[in-house]
Amino acid sequence: MIFDTTSVQHFLSQEFTRRVRLNPRYSLRAYSRSLGMSSGALSEILRAQRPLTLKAAVKIAKSLQLNSPETQRFLEFVEADQRKNLGKAALSADLPLDPKQKQLDEDTFHVVSEWHHFAILNLMDCEDFRWNANFIAKRLGLTVAQSQISMNLLLRLGLVEKKGDLVKCVQDFVLSPNGIPSAAVRQFHRQMLEKAIHAIEFQKIDERDMTGVGIAINPTHIPEIKREISEFQDKLIAKYSKGKRREVYFLETAFFKITQGEKNETK
Repeated sequence: MIFDTTSVQHFLSQEFTRRVRLNPRYSLRAYSRSLGMSSGALSEILRAQRPLTLKAAVKIAKSLQLNSPETQRFLEFVEADQRKNLGKAALSADLPLDPKQKQLDEDTFHVVSEWHHFAILNLMDCEDFRWNANFIAKRLGLTVAQSQISMNLLLRLGLVEKKGDLVKCVQDFVLSPNGIPSAAVRQFHRQMLEKAIHAIEFQKIDERDMTGVGIAINPTHIPEIKREISEFQDKLIAKYSKGKRREVYFLETAFFKITQGEKNETK
């Protein structure tokens, strides 16, 4: 799993999420005990507010029973954080493509590849929203610990801004990297498709729409079809993401090939 992550924070968060899936009652306090540190220290590390030392990293690697290549990868993350902190003052952020959009690089998308991070951003547009871990957990079917970790990540990444009691999304919506083959991108869409399967079984027919169509096409038209799908999604967002909003929905468009084998077999 560590080779599909890109930072100390991402790896430790993913490991915690994995344990919560196995045991929904698993807590951050129990996780910190298993790593040999206080829950406060772990919380600060996950929020990137406390650097992880190499000595502590070795201890964590042993606690998680990482093998030699995995331990080396984990230590590389720690060293990268140390280099980043040393040069942080000299870094300057690139301007976004649009003031209302933020193009996440692949590393950042790895951190927010779990479906509920994006769901919280959408939930913030609902009229009854409260920036509260218990409220978010109840509305999205998460544990309180999952909600709190996600809230911390969104704040740390600058996707959510908090000033006193006022909390808001910094951007109207978030774009994922286009055309990048990534384990994080695959994981995100896999999770959403699994939720679509769950909706088929448990959501009322008037609360969902599941339709599909099969067509024979010329593969040279695929780029144009993908562009038209993207334009349709943009139009849907522009038309319906206004006024009073009470629920969060997700549109997962699946366009894929059914046929197999060679196209031009000789008779």
